[in-house]
Amino acid sequence: MGKSPELKWVLRPDRSGADHAALAEHAGKEIYAFGDTDPAGRVEVTLTDGTRVRVRRSELIPC
Repeated sequence: MGKSPELKWVLRPDRSGADHAALAEHAGKEIYAFGDTDPAGRVEVTLTDGTRVRVRRSELIPC
């Protein structure tokens, strides 16, 4: 049986979002780990470079 393809997630900030300017530099970076969800529905993610940011789930794109 063949090896299963690995699912990766990348960050794609919402251009109309209030935090776009702060997240724009991280656009396209791969997600290393997912953390807790805050009361506003934002998820803490750790990028492969070690940066931690809070984003909406719609800003996490599988590839």
